[in-house]
Amino acid sequence: MTKKFILNLLINLGIVFLILSGVAAYNSGNMLILGASIAFMVVLIYLKVVLLKMVNKEVRQQNQPKEPIKQKQTKK
Repeated sequence: MTKKFILNLLINLGIVFLILSGVAAYNSGNMLILGASIAFMVVLIYLKVVLLKMVNKEVRQQNQPKEPIKQKQTKK
């Protein structure tokens, strides 16, 4: 879980950096850098959604109560 927390933190930092670089590229008129930052931002947002789904699935599995083992009944 610690790996996923750190990965989430790095993805968030990457998204923030790409937003800032996209704004700077737009203000300077450099559309190539703007397009590249938007493309990478879309990829990072997709990876973040996948990561959140994985963490959600793991948390549900951990919180799911374990079912007791049923004993077979013998015929008499």
